Amino acid sequence: MDEQAAHEATITLLLPAMASKGQNIYGLGMLETGMAVSLEQYVIDNEIGNAVKRAVKGVEVSDETLALDTIHKVGPGGHFLGQKHTFAHRDYIWMAELFNRDFYQTWEEKGRKDLFTMACEKVDDLLANHAPKPVDNDIKRALREIVQRADKELYTAY
Repeated sequence: MDEQAAHEATITLLLPAMASKGQNIYGLGMLETGMAVSLEQYVIDNEIGNAVKRAVKGVEVSDETLALDTIHKVGPGGHFLGQKHTFAHRDYIWMAELFNRDFYQTWEEKGRKDLFTMACEKVDDLLANHAPKPVDNDIKRALREIVQRADKELYTAY
């Protein structure tokens, strides 16, 4: 996926997400105006979708998140890595799995994998190792009832 295609995919996912406050992201995995689907594109779009959902969520601004006491404690020229506040909020930042943020030399040393190659590897790993969580029996039963009701309503005309 080139830079232009990634930009278009981001916009395609961003607009429905913004309209639904991050609850609706449409078109994951679609190619050719939805006439084809790609597992690798699903993985790439999932990465973009996670970034979009995080962006739509916004940034909490509070005494806790501003951490002025920690800023004053560290002072000019210091760093925050050893602070309890930093450790307590380490999961707040969204980190990409596929989008590479390494320096160019580091990226080259790691094999120069592009986004599509990384997506292919992720798909292979998911197909080989993913074990989905079992669906609760009550949910299965409710889904069967919905399908049976739909079958009766939709197929009686034929």
